[in-house]
Amino acid sequence: MNKQLNPRQIKTIQNFWNWFQQNEQAIYHAYKLGINSDEVIENLHRNLNYVSKRIVIYIYTQNNHPNKFCILFSAHGYRKLFPKIIALGENKPRLEYFIAHTFLKPLCAENKNQFSDKIIEIINSISIKLEDYNTANKRVILTLYYPNSLTSEDTLISKQYVQTLLRFILGEVNYKKHIKEVYVKPLPRNTNGLLSLSELPEFIDYLAKINFSRKLKILFE
Repeated sequence: MNKQLNPRQIKTIQNFWNWFQQNEQAIYHAYKLGINSDEVIENLHRNLNYVSKRIVIYIYTQNNHPNKFCILFSAHGYRKLFPKIIALGENKPRLEYFIAHTFLKPLCAENKNQFSDKIIEIINSISIKLEDYNTANKRVILTLYYPNSLTSEDTLISKQYVQTLLRFILGEVNYKKHIKEVYVKPLPRNTNGLLSLSELPEFIDYLAKINFSRKLKILFE
């Protein structure tokens, strides 16, 4: 994680930002209005690939800057990429249509406005159940229950969608460290014992402090 980037790697990151800044308006219009979106997004990923093919970007709206998009660079918890993610943040230029962030951090009151009302609404509508917790490696197996209102519009059945949502809530480091498996099911009629998805960060933190000598299985029926 403390590995220093060499001058060539720094230059590649600077070149990416130079390209981004020169094409910022086209990128904004691609995401905002859908203008030449396929071509623009393909070029964006191609230029980012020169920095690393494993870096993931998220582009989304946020409440505290409604007229701009957030572009967030994530390593998905892969520590060998951290120096490049940090360098992307340190070398970001002044942008007109975007605000650049690095790393998916745990959702909390301080950064809640960095997300759109839509994301917060989805998080608040989802329930979870802890199926299994391994005290040796501090990893959990969860079932995530979604309401019927989300099934068609938000394709929450997608495993990739669920993983992304959990990374936004827990942060990429905690997700990689604590989530072993996630199952997705429709919300049952009887919701007794289920937790809100928004409570997951606090619940994971609580479980990580439990010290048992055997594998713990918690049922919420």
